[in-house]
Amino acid sequence: NLGTTLTRGGSVRLLNGQQMSQQQLYIKSIDVDPNNFRAYYNLGITLASGENVKLLNGQLMSQQQLFIKAIDAYPNDPHAYLNLGITLTSGGSVKLLNGQQMSEQQLFIKAIDIDPYNSVAYYNLGTILTSGGSVKLLNGQQMSEQQLYLRSIELDPNDSHAYLNLGTTLTHGGSVKLLNGHQMSQQQLYIKSIDVDPNNFRAYYNLGTTLTRGGSVMLLNGQLMSQQQLFIKAIDAYPNDPHAYLNLGITLTSGGSVKLLNGQQMRWRECEVTEWTANEPTTII
Repeated sequence: NLGTTLTRGGSVRLLNGQQMSQQQLYIKSIDVDPNNFRAYYNLGITLASGENVKLLNGQLMSQQQLFIKAIDAYPNDPHAYLNLGITLTSGGSVKLLNGQQMSEQQLFIKAIDIDPYNSVAYYNLGTILTSGGSVKLLNGQQMSEQQLYLRSIELDPNDSHAYLNLGTTLTHGGSVKLLNGHQMSQQQLYIKSIDVDPNNFRAYYNLGTTLTRGGSVMLLNGQLMSQQQLFIKAIDAYPNDPHAYLNLGITLTSGGSVKLLNGQQMRWRECEVTEWTANEPTTII
């Protein structure tokens, strides 16, 4: 529990004078109790993808192995299944210590089965479905990609990515009814995504693609933004998105230029309009 009071990368001095990092505290917890599932799980959260950590008994464990061990020690922890699924590549699978083979999809479904109120599990399950696809939960309920995002929003109305991805399930000009009965257009979903997270570059980008050249839209904070301004903001929030640069070029006349928010002047270039989906799974701690 002392480890959970620290921020990632933080440390604390014990009363005996010993300085211990968050990671070292979880490792010590495992050494004292090798069946402490929460310690394995929390230690896994401190690692980046592909990282390993050495326990005090000399065993080297990856993030994936730590989540597998957490599940073995306590098979009813939804977060361990959820984050284990995130360690897999699309279409991948993993063998649990009880010998059961589970795919990324099955791990997210299992997390939902244990905790039907886990918004992140519904969201992550939605991100791995193909457009128009559906999945059957362990309770027998069939859910489409759109329904998974709707359920995620119902459970967490402040998930920017869920609004964003729900918007991408709609055709231009389409709308959807949220589970609270509120009808929202594709444009309104992207606007809501921005309102929840003003740094969500994909939401600015996707909102820009809903506008015609010269069009503008009002955000929920009252700011009026043109298509060009939305692409500029997307670039400012994430300067490595090629789609935003390309589509910003389309807003210019041949030979024209535009100034980015960092002051850089950029010239016109030709491109095609495309749409972003935030299909990276979300980690829950």
